[in-house]
Amino acid sequence: MLRIILTALMLFPLFGIAQSGTVATDGVYVPRLSTVQRNAIATPVNGQMIYNTDDNCFNLFQKDTWQKLCGMNMEVTTNDDWVRKGDFGTTRVGAVGFSIGSKGYVGTGASTMSGTSLADFWEYNPVTDVWTQRANFGGGGRKDAVGFSMGNKGYVGTGGTSDFWEYNPVTNVWRSRAAVGGGARSGAVGFSIGNKGYIGTGSSKEDFWEYDTTANAWSQKANFGGGTRTNAVGFSIANRGYIGTGISGTTKKVDFWEYDPIANSWTQKANFGGTARTGASGFSINNKGYIGTGNVGLANDVVPENDVWEYSPSSNSWTVKSSFWRTGRIDGVGFSIGNKGYMGLGYDLDRSDDPYVTKDFYEYTPNITSLSIDGNLSIGGLLNSPDFIAPTLLNSWVNFGSGYSTVGYYKDKESVVHLKGFIKGGTTTQNTVLFTLPFGYHPSETRVFTVASGDGTFGRVNITSLGSVQFYSGVNTYLSLDGISFRAEE
Repeated sequence: MLRIILTALMLFPLFGIAQSGTVATDGVYVPRLSTVQRNAIATPVNGQMIYNTDDNCFNLFQKDTWQKLCGMNMEVTTNDDWVRKGDFGTTRVGAVGFSIGSKGYVGTGASTMSGTSLADFWEYNPVTDVWTQRANFGGGGRKDAVGFSMGNKGYVGTGGTSDFWEYNPVTNVWRSRAAVGGGARSGAVGFSIGNKGYIGTGSSKEDFWEYDTTANAWSQKANFGGGTRTNAVGFSIANRGYIGTGISGTTKKVDFWEYDPIANSWTQKANFGGTARTGASGFSINNKGYIGTGNVGLANDVVPENDVWEYSPSSNSWTVKSSFWRTGRIDGVGFSIGNKGYMGLGYDLDRSDDPYVTKDFYEYTPNITSLSIDGNLSIGGLLNSPDFIAPTLLNSWVNFGSGYSTVGYYKDKESVVHLKGFIKGGTTTQNTVLFTLPFGYHPSETRVFTVASGDGTFGRVNITSLGSVQFYSGVNTYLSLDGISFRAEE
């Protein structure tokens, strides 16, 4: 918490002051007056100042009025938060996830715990909060593989095999590369440091391998320092790699290790801050590492956890952060884009479908700055108008034009969604979809609104809990969405 005290330091010349004041060796003294006495000054001059004994505040006459110069206490605090984003296409467990530039990528895994392994592959755009299916993973369906990125390419391999593939997001093409050293494995970890990729552990192994993209070759490096390990978490921070948690035999682990690629050595660091676990997710942001969720059950028990911890390499310490959404999660995905983290998918025990596999997806912001002000504050200028987002109109509906408002929506700080727009010309069958609002802009239940539609008549618009903005009644000479607002489901 940062506390800033704003004060005023006023210097007065010895001559030409419009009111009586005293200059002494220990400071400047201005007249002490009550509000009544201040207001009795017949002709105050811009720049004149008194100390108001009623509000214990310096008062300055400027712009032909008395204004307070009371100090303000400003408190700047930081916190963190998870926000639900658009769901992944289908339920998924044991998938891979990584980012390339400003986009995220998720694929493979299975839609149920016992289901067929899948090869589909999807791109996530955090700006539009939209998932787009890309070319299927080149190696075919698999579960519990490894994925990471280097430069502008993505890499996926293992998952019960030793094959390894490179993905080019520009051409949307997969290319087979040299098989991972050490043989087939599942539940391994992978990350990149600079222009080298690394894969290790998995299937009760402790070996560790480095990939050279130029030579398209793997070389064995020092074994992971923590011994055999499956379903651990791995990520890189600056020029170091990190691996921790996971399971060895039937023992869930809490240790955490740092890899130095120059020295080719492992150093044990402070144990992970939470309970020993397997199947957790992790990512790194701004020289900090994050590990959360996972199975913390004893022995063979399945107990999903939702805590999240931040690791600082500089202090070698862990700090608990805001918990991952409302439920625990096991075998999900985690990656970062810029200064935001992302987690989701996997399975929990709070659902009734078989067997609890999820498709929800969340964005993590590590440092949210809040400012509170206690005191007198004057602000000049104009307040900026909200930025409305233009949706894609459907079923032949178009903006009316001719200077009338175009269709748009935005959500204010109180999570109230506001709509605007004047449209015409579309299909008027009941429940025709005008456009669809993205996740986070949906009401908790279907909402019904009366709107202007045609000269002297009214129509009805429904907005469903899935975000469909629907025409229900009216005419298509025009339909107004101006003034529609509702609270979004959190």
